[in-house]
Amino acid sequence: MILSKIFTSFTFRFLVSYVAWLSVAVFMVLALIYAFIAYDFFAEVHHSVKSELSDLSEAYERGGEAAVDEFVKTHSGPDRLIRFFYFVGDENLNKIAGNLDQWPDSEEYRDGWLGFSFESLTNVPDSIGTEFVARSRQLAGGEHVLVARHYADVLNSTKLVGGALTRSMVATILLGTIGGAIVAALTLRRVEHINVTLRRIMTGDLSERIETQSSSGDFLRLSESVNQMLDRIEALMTGVRQVSDNIAHDLRTPLTRLRNKLSDLHDNCEDNANREQLEQLIDEADGLLGTFSALLRIAQVETGHRRSGFADVDLCTLVSDVIELYEPLAAEKEQTFHTGLAKVGSFHGDRNLLFQAVANLVDNAIKYSGDQVKVGVEIARLGARRGGISVRDQGVGITRHELKRVFRRFYRLPAALRSRVRGTGLGLSIVRAVARRHGGRVYAESRGAGQGSTFTLELPLKHS
Repeated sequence: MILSKIFTSFTFRFLVSYVAWLSVAVFMVLALIYAFIAYDFFAEVHHSVKSELSDLSEAYERGGEAAVDEFVKTHSGPDRLIRFFYFVGDENLNKIAGNLDQWPDSEEYRDGWLGFSFESLTNVPDSIGTEFVARSRQLAGGEHVLVARHYADVLNSTKLVGGALTRSMVATILLGTIGGAIVAALTLRRVEHINVTLRRIMTGDLSERIETQSSSGDFLRLSESVNQMLDRIEALMTGVRQVSDNIAHDLRTPLTRLRNKLSDLHDNCEDNANREQLEQLIDEADGLLGTFSALLRIAQVETGHRRSGFADVDLCTLVSDVIELYEPLAAEKEQTFHTGLAKVGSFHGDRNLLFQAVANLVDNAIKYSGDQVKVGVEIARLGARRGGISVRDQGVGITRHELKRVFRRFYRLPAALRSRVRGTGLGLSIVRAVARRHGGRVYAESRGAGQGSTFTLELPLKHS
């Protein structure tokens, strides 16, 4: 899990891309270095062969065969680091002097250079290498002079240089990748800390702040900016709550008194027509009070502290209590509950809020389902660390384009409006607010209009 986050993080991918481009650049530089070194090595070989050929020619012209023997003895031997081989022959390439027995079976290259292999020599030990480069010259008297040098040492040197450069390239890639992973892990740890804090804030705990003591540089500035933004948001939300409190004090109480006076008038009214009108007015007042209470409840849930009222909750017991509460209402419509309550693990949350959320889902299922139907309520594990409470009805159903709209405030389905079932359009909004406060979510599923619906409240289980 951690490795997956590291390898998929932007920091790691950026550093890997950087290392890749750096590796290409390093490869080009190392290739140029290798080419220059190899060129210098072989240039030195050619220069040494030409110099030896010139010196051997001068020695032969100056002192003949004896001078050549002395030259060979001085310039060649097993104890020398660089081995040269010499041949002086007549016009027919018969040996006159030198440490080669015969003219080698050579292959001519450009610019007068000759090449031959070890198999062309008979008296040279194989430890010196198998490849030779040579150059020849014909003297004024018709004699042929040849100087050869084995270049196995040059090949070995170039191989060593190439190997060292290759290892440097591999080391660059490995160190860059490992360094990228380490930097990504450190960055991810800081980012994850910020994400955890922000998730707690998103669930309603506006008192949370990003820790800045261990941060520095860009992360410090980012954390300070986010904290300043949170201070501003908290101040604004405090103002909103104050306004809500004022509304509750200034409007809710008078509205309640108005409703009570209407109720008193209804009880004392003897005119049936007036009584019906008063009943309608009382219903309207009840609706306004219900809407008002729901809005205040949503605000309280969304702005409340996350850990306030949190405790271990048994989901099976909670759902059973909700079903027990709504069984009389279901019985009036000749509905039955079909339950599947599985033990999914412990959960940490606000029981009252969860009870209200599940109750809203069950209440909707009963209201929008027909008579003599089954209402399904199930608890199931939705993953390693997630559990879900599903409420399934046989009601009006939901079309595909309406699935995401049902959780908006005051939104009611056209089919629900036609069913003349009273509602404020805020019940599912409360469920969504409760789900978010607990770090969960709620979603709806339906095959379409008239096919019923399933609402699932998904919650994170407590870590064992």
